[in-house]
Formats: sequence, structure tokens, C-alpha cells
Amino acid sequence: MNGRLWIRLYRQIRRICKRSLIKRHAGRPRIYDNHDVLSVWAFAALMDWPISVTQKRIAHGPVGWWLERHWDWAAKLPSVPTLTRRIKTADFRWLLRRILQQLRRQLGFHPTAKVIMDATLLNTGPYSGDPDSRWTCRCGKWFRGYALHTICDENGLLWAWVVTGANVQEMKMARKLIYEMAAIDPNPVQMVIADSGYDSEPLHQLIRKRLDAMLLAPLNLRGAKTDKWRDFQPGRDRADKLLHEKRGRKMLEKRSLVERWYSLFKGRSHVSMLPYHVRRLHRVRNWIALKLMIFYVHQYLSRKDLSAIA
Repeated sequence: MNGRLWIRLYRQIRRICKRSLIKRHAGRPRIYDNHDVLSVWAFAALMDWPISVTQKRIAHGPVGWWLERHWDWAAKLPSVPTLTRRIKTADFRWLLRRILQQLRRQLGFHPTAKVIMDATLLNTGPYSGDPDSRWTCRCGKWFRGYALHTICDENGLLWAWVVTGANVQEMKMARKLIYEMAAIDPNPVQMVIADSGYDSEPLHQLIRKRLDAMLLAPLNLRGAKTDKWRDFQPGRDRADKLLHEKRGRKMLEKRSLVERWYSLFKGRSHVSMLPYHVRRLHRVRNWIALKLMIFYVHQYLSRKDLSAIA
């Protein structure tokens, strides 16, 4: 385990939790604060352990002895039922999103002028019993699992993401990603680069309306045999004309940046094949959020910049 990474992550959780005001909830008062529960889950994601194994090793194993030097508990360690119940609450998810936003601000306040939109697979294996994982065909091969839909900028910083079943169409999730990008203020985005799977005139118009930007995606004619579509689809026509120019083809080459981000994130977080204890859609979303939180801290410590990678 990277001790420097964990110390930085734990201090960041404590610092943000002190500044966050959580409304009181109805019912019995809670013994453990949100940062106590989040710290256990973050350590489980860092070590790729199930939450039951993490709770046992911290409470009774040598791992707990090491953590005592950097980790102060107001009470005994939360039980496994408490940990699994609290991660489902709304205030826990709100706190996790807030921490991700704060970590992202430390890396970069605003996205670059050009951003890249794409999706990648999170496999569960063909024999998984997970009822939420779905089959999909990529490059002539069938895979089962989930999909991570993202928008990444030129500096390798993630600005919008959503996890769905692997069979969910990319075009459907693109609208949600664009709405999430539109909430960033101020938003300097001028170009959204994507592959031919995102070629759609409604998506061109949505990006123009919400981001005041242009979608650059290769044409996907979908069986069309004439060019009559150009008369009533100005967004696709403009993108196609730009791709016939040298500067347009050079912009499209930046799409490889998101593939580099996937390589760094999956290699660091070990989510190419989801572990056996991460099943069902809500658990996968929480697990990816925890992994992103750890990856942001790793980026902050290592100062990884995708624009400098050859």
C-alpha cells in the first residue's frame, strides 16, 4: 500500500468533512460521522478488499496498528452492517460527490477548450451472476459488464462521468454528460471530440445550445446513399467539412487522450475486471466514485499530465 497516498487521502476527507454542513436527520443520533464511514470505504477501495475483510483487518489485524498513527477514532470501528447501510444514504453520496469536486478543483479549476467524450467497458466476466450486468458486442467480440461514460479534457482531468449497463447506448448517456458539463461555470469548452457513434444532429444541436460549442465526430451515414441530409442537418455538415481539412483531422487525433486516461485509470485502479464483491449497479457506481477519489489524489501527488505523454 502507498502510505503517502493514503495519508493525503485521509487528510483530504477530514478537511472537507469539517467544512461541510450536513443537515440533521430524523431518528436516533448517529454514533459515527460520515468521514469515519467514508474513510473505511476509501481504505477498502485502496486495498481492493471487500468491506467485511477491511473491517476485520483494521479492527483485529496488523493493518489497524499501522493506521493508529494517522487515524483517530472517536469510538470503536463501525460494524459491517453500519458500513453497508450508511453508504446507501443520500448525505453519504452527497459528501462523496463534494469530495470529488474539491479534489478536481485542486487539479484544475476549469476544463480546457477541447474535451473528449467516450465510453469504456468494466467487465464482470461471462459467468457472473450479477443481474444488472449486460452483454454488449465490441469489435466483433461479446463482453458482459458495465460501461463508464466520460468526458475528459486535454490535461487528463475527468469532468463528467456516469456508470450504466454495458448495453446502454452511448448516445443516450451523451445527453446526460453534456448537461453535467453545462453546469460548470464558467465553461470555456469550444469543441467536443467524439467517435462516429456520437454522430447525431440532435446531439450537435444540444451541444450548440448548452455549451455554445461544436461537436466534432466522423460521419455515421447509417445506410444513407445520397447527400440530401446536408440540407436539414447543418451540425453534421459543418463537422464533416471541418474533418476534410487538415486542422480538423489534427483535432480528431486528440481523441486518443481519453484512451490514455482509461489506461492510466484502469491500470492504477484495477477496474478493467470488477472484483467479485462489486456487483449490482448501485455498488458499482459507489465503487467507481471511490476509485476516482483515490485516482484524483494520485494525480495530485504525481502531477500526471496526459498532454505530456507521447
